[in-house]
Amino acid sequence: MNLVTRCIPLGTLPYDNIDSTTRMSAKIFERAPFIALLPNVSCDDTLLKRTLLNIPGVQFENNEVKIITSTKDYKQELKKLEKAFNSPTSENLEPFAIDSPFIEKYFQLINKFKSPNSVINLLGPFTLSQNLINIAEEQMLVDKTFRKLFIQSVCVKALWAINKIKAINSNITPVIMLEEPQLAQLGNLKRENEDVTIELVTSLFTRVVDKLKSAGAIVGIQCLEKCDWKIPISSGVDIISYDAYNNPNNLCIIPEQIEEFLRRGGKINWGIVPVKNETLIKKLNIDELSKRLFTTMQGLINAGVPEHYVYNSALVSIQGNVDKLPIIFAEKAIILASQLAQKIPLKTQTANH
Repeated sequence: MNLVTRCIPLGTLPYDNIDSTTRMSAKIFERAPFIALLPNVSCDDTLLKRTLLNIPGVQFENNEVKIITSTKDYKQELKKLEKAFNSPTSENLEPFAIDSPFIEKYFQLINKFKSPNSVINLLGPFTLSQNLINIAEEQMLVDKTFRKLFIQSVCVKALWAINKIKAINSNITPVIMLEEPQLAQLGNLKRENEDVTIELVTSLFTRVVDKLKSAGAIVGIQCLEKCDWKIPISSGVDIISYDAYNNPNNLCIIPEQIEEFLRRGGKINWGIVPVKNETLIKKLNIDELSKRLFTTMQGLINAGVPEHYVYNSALVSIQGNVDKLPIIFAEKAIILASQLAQKIPLKTQTANH
């Protein structure tokens, strides 16, 4: 896997202007710029709108996202989506471009620094299925036509970004991070609807992961709540990203699956830098963070995963969004994550493994 950075950028940032965002990105994420979410620049700059804007049938109304299939243009728009999915040329993908106030600066940073990686955050297909409401207000995930729409919607957005990035520098390896907060609710959904199964959700992820990896991207899935990580792992994802601060033992319950995931080259992003409030951040220092990270990693080692797999696969990040924080504390958390990434040692394989 051609992943150079060990500090994964994620979450919304606190800035209300593009220049400040650019300076932070250039300082911390030179080797892996990302399309920062900036709700204080534009209230429309959300992952939901980034992923669903210009997708057939999607309408944003009163803080709800609905899908209307009865319009006269719906079927024709679906054909355009499918064409872009099956034949992802620049011309076919352009109607599904990512709209972001930071997009032009993002491309400029990639070009300036010749970055080896670049990161694109999108909502994943499962969470999309739970955010969208159709007229019947039914569980759309069990409808194969809608599942196809979710898969293609995520993919065309990612493919548009991949094409743009590769046009700037063909040597860049894009990293597509699919955010799946609703994955934590899968157990409840399965109880409510027997047609919602682990196999169905795994298949949903697999279709997206396979498509994006075939386009030359690294693909990660992030869920910052407790969830069944066997599902993303089974889908062939490259990175799993979880809240290692609040849920440190989330991976320890499946050591065999984690070992196999890491054996085939997978990476774990440990969201270990807390960002809940400024009081907590004020007390943080790199020594305490390092101790907490290595203690948490040791829990996975104690569960049976070889030490060299755990350490050598480790990535780190902040724990979540920082747009509500004062800038000084948001920046402190981001800088600490960057420093922490540099403190993770590489381990050699022992004779037993």
